[in-house]
Amino acid sequence: MEKKIQKKYMDHSLGFPVVLKNAPLIRVRGEWALHVNYNEYQKLILNLLAHKPTRLTGDEVKFARKFFEMTVRAFAERFSVKHPAVLKWEKKGATFTQMAWSTEKDIRLFILDELKESATELRSLYRSLKNVASEAGDPVMINGKDLAA
Repeated sequence: MEKKIQKKYMDHSLGFPVVLKNAPLIRVRGEWALHVNYNEYQKLILNLLAHKPTRLTGDEVKFARKFFEMTVRAFAERFSVKHPAVLKWEKKGATFTQMAWSTEKDIRLFILDELKESATELRSLYRSLKNVASEAGDPVMINGKDLAA
């Protein structure tokens, strides 16, 4: 199997753009594909979304909901909103959801709690989320070397 490292790779497989630096790729049926442990990749992306300095987009909220295998109704109930609110957020696609900051903070803390992060990390994130995140944003960026399959 032919493999290579690409210095910068734009991945859209999660429903939103993720920029990987030093991305491990493998040739499959003549096409180059990301060669990572997808479970660890998704967990890393969720962790980065929880710490993201900008507001969450509809696509990112949808990814989190699906990762945790929650229906729209279950997700809505967990965050004390009606299911049409979740649908509205997800329909925003690549733009910011405009949900209440208190709800977004709860979603971010939920992500870390579900990923079984330490109490210290939860406390640190909570403290860092005191101020509303900005609405100017770039794609999520990670170093692919740590994810090689």
